[in-house]
Amino acid sequence: MKAKALTVITGVLLLTAAAAWLLRVEFAFFSNFYLLYLGLLLALLGLTFILLQFILASRIKILERGFGLDRMFSWHRIFGRAGLIMVTLHAVLIVAFRLSYFGQIFFNVFIFLGVLALLGFMVTAGLASTYKKIGLAYETWRNIHLANYVLFPVVMVHAFYHGPPGSLLYYYLYLLGLLFLAVIIYRLVRIISMRRNPYEVTEVRQEADDIWSLFFKGPRLDFKPGQFMFIQLFRDGQLSSPHPFTISASPTAENLSITPKKLGDFTMTIKDTRPGDRAYIDAPYGVFSFLNVAPGELVFIAGGIGITPFMSMLRYSYDHKLDQKVTLFWANRSEKNLCFQEELETMQKEMPGLKVIPVMSDQPDWSGEKGHIKAPVLMNYLESLGNKEYFVCGPPAMSRAVINELKQLNVSSLKIHTELFEL
Repeated sequence: MKAKALTVITGVLLLTAAAAWLLRVEFAFFSNFYLLYLGLLLALLGLTFILLQFILASRIKILERGFGLDRMFSWHRIFGRAGLIMVTLHAVLIVAFRLSYFGQIFFNVFIFLGVLALLGFMVTAGLASTYKKIGLAYETWRNIHLANYVLFPVVMVHAFYHGPPGSLLYYYLYLLGLLFLAVIIYRLVRIISMRRNPYEVTEVRQEADDIWSLFFKGPRLDFKPGQFMFIQLFRDGQLSSPHPFTISASPTAENLSITPKKLGDFTMTIKDTRPGDRAYIDAPYGVFSFLNVAPGELVFIAGGIGITPFMSMLRYSYDHKLDQKVTLFWANRSEKNLCFQEELETMQKEMPGLKVIPVMSDQPDWSGEKGHIKAPVLMNYLESLGNKEYFVCGPPAMSRAVINELKQLNVSSLKIHTELFEL
């Protein structure tokens, strides 16, 4: 993963150098006007970074297979914020330049469009960082966030007005515009494809007090155990926003399934879904699968509903009768949060290499392991730490804590696999 991050950073540095050279060539006659040069450089880089965050959020599968969508979304946030900072500084520097050299800003409709787009980006970025804290519903935030697809063409009109026609800079702006158009077309084609190939809910099953499984029949999906989907449910005449959920079914199963826990506005309504409801599914995504690593001993560490990708992997192993040693640590508050118990018991009986260790953090009368999954618990059940692949899935804070424990036990980061997926 460090190599992939280094690739991204290297690309950004090369982009910065190219933009600096491009502007140096086009604006050499402004060589003494450093405020103008730096302001234009920040504008060009800012536009590019904002475009990159559109690309990274578009679920382009050829990119996703190399990085994982969780990391692409993380870079999406980084590039979006960096781009916003750059275009904001661009506005400040250009205003400073014009006031110092001309004594006025030369305000016109195209500058107004640039200011309008900048203010719009500030609002959407601010809500992206705070919508959970201020209690804004995910669907509302997402709809507001989609305004960026209108704001980017607006800011491009502003940029084209100020770019010298026929220059290298002008052609670069054309390239940015064409890439943005390609992103729009890609997203529209994917939406049309999903609408033409709907799924149908076949069963709604309660797995625990606040955990439900939905089963779907529809087009056969080729995926690896552990991958996830984006799903929109059409219920009572209304279409939901897309939400990501791990596919809890094995690729060997006849129907797809997801197993959400009631954690937010959308998942609170999962139990209200009825057989016959329509679903639009965009999948598969993710690189979190034991099929992506060399065969060997596996250690699965789950927190709460983070068990779902491991259920997909274990079901796949069970159906294929794979002879593989797997140790599953599963952290929960209490046993009332447990699901799939009977199925896991059957798997343990019929899969000699499988060992399941539930760990309860808030149940004093639990007869098994108590507390949190830390080094003593791991060492108590693992004969050695080397030559194993570790998969960690759970709430982000829990996953980071477990990863830190593993690193303190000198487990190589190359042996630790996780998906820290946060929207």
